[in-house]
Amino acid sequence: MESTDWGHKPLRLNLNDNGTHWISFHTYAQFWMRGTENNPGSSLSEEPQSSTFDISIRRFRLGIQAQLTEQLFVYSQVGINNLNYLSPRGTPTDLLDAYAEYALSEALEFGAGKTAWTGLSRYSAPNTSKLLSHDIVLLALPTSDETNDLIRKLSVYAKGKLGALDYRIVYSKPFSPRNSANFDSELIENSAKFTDKSTGNIYSGYFKWAFLDSESNKIPFSDGTYLGKKKILNIGIGAEFQNMALASLQNGETQFHDMSLWAADVFLDLPINQKKTSVLTSYLGYFNYDFGPNYIRNTGVNNPIVSVNPDQASFNGAGNAYPVVGTGNSIYAQIGYLFPYLGATQKYGRLQPFVSYQYSDFEVLNDPMTTYDFGINWYLKGHLSKFTLNLQSRPIYGETSEGITLEDRKWSVILQYIIRLE
Repeated sequence: MESTDWGHKPLRLNLNDNGTHWISFHTYAQFWMRGTENNPGSSLSEEPQSSTFDISIRRFRLGIQAQLTEQLFVYSQVGINNLNYLSPRGTPTDLLDAYAEYALSEALEFGAGKTAWTGLSRYSAPNTSKLLSHDIVLLALPTSDETNDLIRKLSVYAKGKLGALDYRIVYSKPFSPRNSANFDSELIENSAKFTDKSTGNIYSGYFKWAFLDSESNKIPFSDGTYLGKKKILNIGIGAEFQNMALASLQNGETQFHDMSLWAADVFLDLPINQKKTSVLTSYLGYFNYDFGPNYIRNTGVNNPIVSVNPDQASFNGAGNAYPVVGTGNSIYAQIGYLFPYLGATQKYGRLQPFVSYQYSDFEVLNDPMTTYDFGINWYLKGHLSKFTLNLQSRPIYGETSEGITLEDRKWSVILQYIIRLE
């Protein structure tokens, strides 16, 4: 009988006698307890804040998916991100996913709706409750909340498998940047920013080749590790393009810029003994981004401080923000090792230390941007119940007469717990 890591049957209701038509449910919550060394000038109620301790809900999801006929599949999901002490009361849930999909064959399925199906790279559509690291690869989400809603867009897509080749091709109508949280319509000389004047659509694709076991492409999200349940070695390549997505001033005149992004990556998730009790997991990605001249984006994940004293501010801005995405070249790598169960039984779970690293040579920065993460996962019930402890070192940049240069580094520490029902 099929069971989950909880030891009970999945949250699934069969709609016919042989179980080929069904409806299933899932929900999960991701909790953070965190200490952050804030960026220079960070303030709360006009009082300086050199550090912040906070508790938050990084994510909550509630979803339904159903195989209604042999060809028709539907998926919907609601949720919220970043519910912290600064959030307004009564924060509403967001309709994240709502799409339908029709399968002609395994080689060709197509669908439409609001969806996370997208191209570019493996972790451009991450399975956020089943990752190796504590959180998403921000670099792989270059337009997050600029032209999409928590990576989702209104899209039409085709996907399928041709032997070892797994592909997805997506056409999307981007959300207007005007409705993003930090939109500013005033253009800057020789510095591109997303513009609400763009009428271009987004075209993206991702193609990966499986050398060992095949991964499911039932939903768009990619796992960070299978904990020994599969042997995976994939290489992939992808791209994303939008015509006239950004604009800048060039000698006082408005000039539009295409967004042209491409990436290549390799993913390994391999049990290294016959009993599959130890697993080596690694990922390496190369990202080449062209947003136009000197584009840079500072991102503060679940930012605990959003105000800054301009007289003391760094280039990073408030809280935990730092330059994550920009015009230029980047490398991202992560590696983890899953140990056997602790003790003679499985009740004490498994430990998995990991490290991750981003190196970016952004056009606008004088010095390379590097971040380091060091962490450990403690799996109590696989991905359904796990703790993660993560330490991150991020760079602090300052604006000088010589340009934007590296001045310091700051740390944050996160204790995370994820619980999932499916």
